[in-house]
Amino acid sequence: MLITDMASEVLCGTCGALLMDPNAPCPRCGAQASGRYTGHVTRARKSPLVAAALAVVPGLGHFYLGENRKGIAFLIGVGGLQFFGFDLDLSFIGALIGVPLEIGGGSLWLFSIFDAYRTARRLEAEAGFSTV
Repeated sequence: MLITDMASEVLCGTCGALLMDPNAPCPRCGAQASGRYTGHVTRARKSPLVAAALAVVPGLGHFYLGENRKGIAFLIGVGGLQFFGFDLDLSFIGALIGVPLEIGGGSLWLFSIFDAYRTARRLEAEAGFSTV
């Protein structure tokens, strides 16, 4: 039995079937593998309100939407600004620049909630679902 990894699996360009061998014709329709499926792909619906509610925890709303890089960026950005803002408040330098860092972390956190909502609405529109 030959075990292949996910990187070597491609989709049939005609019917969208998963092909285990990229060099063999499709067992379902007989077409050659192209790696590009141009048919309709069904996506699960992602609620903009759920995405915004989850984004109260920085990055979680983006993870829900499958936007993992954005989620990590918001998590590190908000966490880093809040951590350094709080840490600097305990020093002399914090008296000069600590408050703007905390405002920046809070602003980025609020923007991440808005962005999760906006991204979910865009994904819904691209998938053909009506956004009310």
